[in-house]
Amino acid sequence: MSNASELTKIKQKNRTYLTLATTGIIVAVVFAGLFFWSQRPSAIRNFENPYPLLDPARSFISQEHYITTIQPLREKLRAMVTQFGNDSVSIYVEYLNTGANISINPQVGIWPASLAKVPLAMAVMKKIEAGGWKLANELVLMPGDADDKSGDSENPFSEYPVGTRFTIERLLKEMLVNSDNTAYYILKRNLHKDELNQIISDLGLEELFSSEGRMSAKEYSRIFRALYVSSFLKREHSQAILQWLDTSSYDDFLSYEVGKRVPFPHKYGENIDLNVYSDSGIVYISNRPYLITVMVEGNKASSFEGNQKQAARFMRDVSQKAYDYFSNQ
Repeated sequence: MSNASELTKIKQKNRTYLTLATTGIIVAVVFAGLFFWSQRPSAIRNFENPYPLLDPARSFISQEHYITTIQPLREKLRAMVTQFGNDSVSIYVEYLNTGANISINPQVGIWPASLAKVPLAMAVMKKIEAGGWKLANELVLMPGDADDKSGDSENPFSEYPVGTRFTIERLLKEMLVNSDNTAYYILKRNLHKDELNQIISDLGLEELFSSEGRMSAKEYSRIFRALYVSSFLKREHSQAILQWLDTSSYDDFLSYEVGKRVPFPHKYGENIDLNVYSDSGIVYISNRPYLITVMVEGNKASSFEGNQKQAARFMRDVSQKAYDYFSNQ
């Protein structure tokens, strides 16, 4: 037998072995996939139609995470508000798994300060979804936009020269992450009034702002709920806003302790002239997320520093009480 003939037979055998091995691997992967599919959690296996009249989320969240009452927390918070001063505080807490909520002084309207930046970001994202803008589009800094009263970054936009161009994505990040007022004014100036009003009409937020521009904690909380369930924006855009808010470097008010333990996308606000302080966001305890908004109006006759410290202590205590309750039930 020639060497060429022998080499041909060896090659044929190798091809046969390779084919058999490949076939074996494919069969193994298929059977493995079928096995693991059959072993997947029963909630997923039976998701087709286990309880068609119930909230589908119940198939993925254990019964233990559906807290039956939040009355003890309600009583604690009411006592705290009474001690602090009823007329100067508005609080809303909602356990998102069930919708159970605590609303204290929903009739008390407080100037929102930088909390107004979140609905503006949502209006911007809505314009992007409609094709009017792209995140990469640029907007120009104009003379009336600069405002150095707010901004947590080392290089606030107010320090840039007039005519500087910024992408919409960067403006959104600076506004939400660093609470930059200049970024807020640039975006707001470039939106039409109808685009700003769309979020109000679509979400039924006609009562969000009073004629004086004030709002309650309960009404404002609907903004974060709309982000959580992604009812106004597409999921990728609701997710982007919440992710940016979660990277805020501000670590006082409601986030003083909570933000170090779990994700807490939130927006804080304060106004020195009006002595108002606020914070709102979603605390993502595993399987037990809750929404919390606290708004405080200080005594205008007192110093800003004194009011801020008092408001900060109050919000820290409220936040800690809520976190401990939902964590330990």
